[in-house]
Amino acid sequence: MEEIGRPIIKSFKDLEIYTESFQLQIEIEELLKTFPELERYLLVDQMRRCCRSIPAIISEGWALRDSVKEFKNFLRRAYGSNCEMINHLMLAKYKSYIKMDGYADELIKRYEILGMKITKLRNNWQKFK
Repeated sequence: MEEIGRPIIKSFKDLEIYTESFQLQIEIEELLKTFPELERYLLVDQMRRCCRSIPAIISEGWALRDSVKEFKNFLRRAYGSNCEMINHLMLAKYKSYIKMDGYADELIKRYEILGMKITKLRNNWQKFK
């Protein structure tokens, strides 16, 4: 039975944190194509792995959600990768690798909001089970 105002979640793809992290991943991967060659095996590689890990960890955790403790652990890991991504974006901004005016700050803010949503879901997951 669906609660009023709360959509039924049938798949990890229905989780807002998944769809937002997947969209950010697509944007980050495009952005990384503009970074200097000297960062290809350093910052670019780290950012690519990091932005990919967030939605991947969320989807893997969804598959193991029968254990509330286990799912919350996956969400904790996704939050950690999310914070790591903010750090990488701050470094890219500092080094002026992100050329579009204000885009680095926008991405950082979106990851901060995503982190808050991941934390909120982790803290309230049992209510959704």
